[in-house]
Amino acid sequence: MEPFGLALKDYFEGKIDAKIIFHRDDGLKHDYFVSHCFRNGKEFSPLEHHALELCNGKVLDIGAGVGPDSLELQTLGLKVLAIDISPHACEIMKKRGVKNVKCTSVYDLDEKFFDTILLMGRAIGFVEDPSGLKNFLNYCKILLNPDGHVLLDSLDVRMTTNPDHLAYHERNRQLGRYFGEIGLQMEYKGVLGEKFRLLHIDPQTLKDCAQDTGWSCEILYKGENGNYLARISK
Repeated sequence: MEPFGLALKDYFEGKIDAKIIFHRDDGLKHDYFVSHCFRNGKEFSPLEHHALELCNGKVLDIGAGVGPDSLELQTLGLKVLAIDISPHACEIMKKRGVKNVKCTSVYDLDEKFFDTILLMGRAIGFVEDPSGLKNFLNYCKILLNPDGHVLLDSLDVRMTTNPDHLAYHERNRQLGRYFGEIGLQMEYKGVLGEKFRLLHIDPQTLKDCAQDTGWSCEILYKGENGNYLARISK
């Protein structure tokens, strides 16, 4: 995540055109301007607004980035713990006013008894594959209060008509992978990060994974181009 963190740092210090390059493992490249990470409440999508309206009690914001959602939830009077694995992102969050920040993986977290676990910006992708998703959902049983819930957004990649993406999905199937898994590497100013995998999970597979791990899943909102919001609960 170092290239991503460096780009966030540069933007925060005034380089408003800071962008990273995503390299997909089939050779496709995609530019991403990190200004999006610094959006405020007025710039949130309807999906994101809906998710924040459903947050309650003690909230764990996973993959919080530079804290746009945590900052908004604080203004609503909620107690929030924001976590991210990027030291640069965590330092920026603190400077922006997020009160409770930890630079850690969720699996190394020593706090429990949350009422809401929030994963926005498709942060659920960190689980890498459906098996990793099931492991995460099982782990949430330890983190959440009995009546707690998980709110997440993801992308149903089947909605695309882009031939490059469709070919990539078919390539995944032929390799024995779930079609929504993506192999990526980030670049910023010539610095390449480590290769990693990201998961975009379709709604039905999410429901199946939830059921297999003893949860209930409901799709709360469907946006454009396959984006959707889901709630996982008992």
